Amino acid sequence: MKIDVNLSQLWACVEKMGAQAVSFDVGEVWNESDLEFDAQLSSSGIDINLDELESEQGLLSARGRQVILFIPDQGFCLDEVTEDPSKGRKFHVTDCQTLNNMRRKNRFERYKVTNNLSGQFPVFGTSKFGELKETELPLNVCRNCLKKLNYKGVNNISRSEVNSLVDSFNIEEFFSTYSSLFSRLPSQHVNEANKGYSADFKKISDRIRAKASYICQHCKVDLSSDKRLLHTHHINGDKANNADNNLVALCADCHRKEPFHGHMCIKHSDTLRINHLRNEQGVYSNCDWPSVKCKADPALHGVLDYAEKKGYTAPEVAYSLRTDDKADHIVLELAWPHRKFGVMLNNPSFIKGWRIIDLTEAMEFFSRPHKSR
Repeated sequence: MKIDVNLSQLWACVEKMGAQAVSFDVGEVWNESDLEFDAQLSSSGIDINLDELESEQGLLSARGRQVILFIPDQGFCLDEVTEDPSKGRKFHVTDCQTLNNMRRKNRFERYKVTNNLSGQFPVFGTSKFGELKETELPLNVCRNCLKKLNYKGVNNISRSEVNSLVDSFNIEEFFSTYSSLFSRLPSQHVNEANKGYSADFKKISDRIRAKASYICQHCKVDLSSDKRLLHTHHINGDKANNADNNLVALCADCHRKEPFHGHMCIKHSDTLRINHLRNEQGVYSNCDWPSVKCKADPALHGVLDYAEKKGYTAPEVAYSLRTDDKADHIVLELAWPHRKFGVMLNNPSFIKGWRIIDLTEAMEFFSRPHKSR
């Protein structure tokens, strides 16, 4: 049954009060089974077979969460792995070539999935004295996983730089880079992100943002209509230092790209909204590669690195495209309008005359040899 409710009198009162309409986000609704699943996923992990793995555009997932796959059994080399993590079994973040080879060989090892951000994995194995031991150790990320995503341009750097990237690989940073593809953030990340702020920080933040007229002090996008997307950033990374000279108003996208906030996650819809406003207001209006990389979702940086290196012109970011019936529009994360070619992170649409692909297809397309465009 359809219920019609007339709220005109309420809105008339709101207008008299001088209040402004703002967008808001009710967030995710969590039930008990979600909490139990997340608790197990963020601690010792969950047993899984390779055939049970889920994949979100190539990245490993479980029930909407980004996950890591690892093998707890380190065999007879536990002592060596303890001394040198590179000697251990690698953990996986994508459905990479290595896992495909394991499937083909029918090697069904005892895998676990986790989204623990600590970098420590619960493992077991046999010591040099023949003792079976259980412990927690750091493990190295699979290089084929990084290559599949061209993570941090890994396919265009030297061997020594690749080794350095593997050694310094940070799980939380990786998760935040691809957070747009997932509906749930690791509970550990959410809890850590809320720590360290003073009790009066909200009041301080409101003052700093109002002083900036709700304009991002980096990219200059005006977020008066979407104030929740403007954050207050601690310049030196110390959340306890609320001195005015240590605080600056930044949009959520610029905030997460700051050196001290490389591990911040924001929703895909929020990134699209910020870029929509940037386009409306002429922020980053020049369609050049530096501007594109500042605007684009970090999940697309591997694609952009390929495209730039192969001579493509810089794409438009958050390009609005009318659908066939002209009644609605879709937003392409990246678009080359002159070629009628675009990339969408989620559920690519079919528009007559256009080729629109997802992240996985884009990685395959741009990794092939191409002439300059």
